[in-house]
Amino acid sequence: MNDSEDTGLAVIDAAVGGLAAPVKTSFLKAIGDLLGGLTAIPAAWIKRPAQGIEDTTAARSAVAAIMAKAVAEDAVKDPLLMQAAAEIYLPTAVRKAKNRVMVAQSAAEQITEASNDGADASPPDDDWMNSFMRFAEDASSERLQDLFGRILAGQVVRAGSFSAATLRAVSELDQSIASDFSLAWSKSVGVSVDYAPEWHRGESFARWRRLSEAGLMAPSEIAQFLPPFQPVFDGNGLWSPMQGGGVWVNVVFQQSSTSKWTHIDFTRIGREIGSLLPQPDYETNMRQAALRLPTHGLTKIELYVPGKSPELIWQSVG
Repeated sequence: MNDSEDTGLAVIDAAVGGLAAPVKTSFLKAIGDLLGGLTAIPAAWIKRPAQGIEDTTAARSAVAAIMAKAVAEDAVKDPLLMQAAAEIYLPTAVRKAKNRVMVAQSAAEQITEASNDGADASPPDDDWMNSFMRFAEDASSERLQDLFGRILAGQVVRAGSFSAATLRAVSELDQSIASDFSLAWSKSVGVSVDYAPEWHRGESFARWRRLSEAGLMAPSEIAQFLPPFQPVFDGNGLWSPMQGGGVWVNVVFQQSSTSKWTHIDFTRIGREIGSLLPQPDYETNMRQAALRLPTHGLTKIELYVPGKSPELIWQSVG
């Protein structure tokens, strides 16, 4: 079978050939559900993301003829006008199929990065997959197709990673809120951000309000207090208020300490969307947050980073 005769599912199967068996089996099952009758699509649809389905279906000639009559010769030189014409004249069913194919392609590209030993891999259940397909077929932008591809890959590798509510939130995520969230997530110290002075007023406060209204951040800050005192470290207590990405902060405190950490939580939807983004610089973020902790009754604060010796952030001189 030559390249032009290969089916899209065969191409995806080859692309994920090196995955752990449980991941590969679960992923191909999910892709089969997503594409349905499109599993026999030509390989060209998968290998040429810039080409639409209109270039490889019987509708091609009809669409081209309508577009030619509608926009005339000069319109061919105008990509925006051509795109508008395609959206008007391309059959809805074909556009939805194209979107699902692009999401499948994105998922195939992401699954190798998201993969592990397959211990937690399983095909998404039918209810989740039905919801996912409805949103995926309406994902017409490359940004949304990429996000839904990442979601499908993540859901296969770690079952239960993304809720139905997150699918809906992603489908409604406009560019301005996405930009707001990316900035907020970059300051994460795990599942929250430190309630630093920047969040109290100005643009960061306004960003927090917008993200709260979008259901991605909690509407109010919260304080985490010291755990019950247990003299486990040279007669002092031990507290780990923040951790993420293998990085954590240890606080050594005396029984008389009244220290606390104030922060803003990300919601479950926010955390799930955040898992699709580049990992924040946890080391820098936690170092800065640790330096803002009230130090009354504290003995020392240390930062632990994988592959490095513990870093002394602060120590009492008394």
